[in-house]
Amino acid sequence: MQVVSIISTKGGVGKTTTAANLGGFAADAGLRVLLLDLDVQPTLSSYFTLAERAPAGIYEMLAYNEQRAEQLVSHTAIERLDLVLSNDDRGELNTLLLHAPDGRLRLRHLLPTLAPRYDLLLIDTQGARSVLLEM
Repeated sequence: MQVVSIISTKGGVGKTTTAANLGGFAADAGLRVLLLDLDVQPTLSSYFTLAERAPAGIYEMLAYNEQRAEQLVSHTAIERLDLVLSNDDRGELNTLLLHAPDGRLRLRHLLPTLAPRYDLLLIDTQGARSVLLEM
């Protein structure tokens, strides 16, 4: 699985739009794509109509080390395009990961469980310097 992070410390520069468009194009080209919405403002999570919404999202993945795809991965109406929703509406993940011993490495340790299912992972980040961005 290739992992691509769309990063800028400035907001409003098109990170989410880039992630959504790249994801849609790659899925249309036949790749199995997972979008990961790490932004506190869950714009990427609202770009695509969901065919099936997972009960959990990025909060459970990072706060509780949830690794089960059936709990985390929502399926969009676009074939081969899936999404892990941003559901950290109170912005608690930054503080939690800042104080966790593995905070900046946690995502790296969780991704291998998803790797066999996808060809491409696109990560949309928030437009501010934070632990989530560093991770």
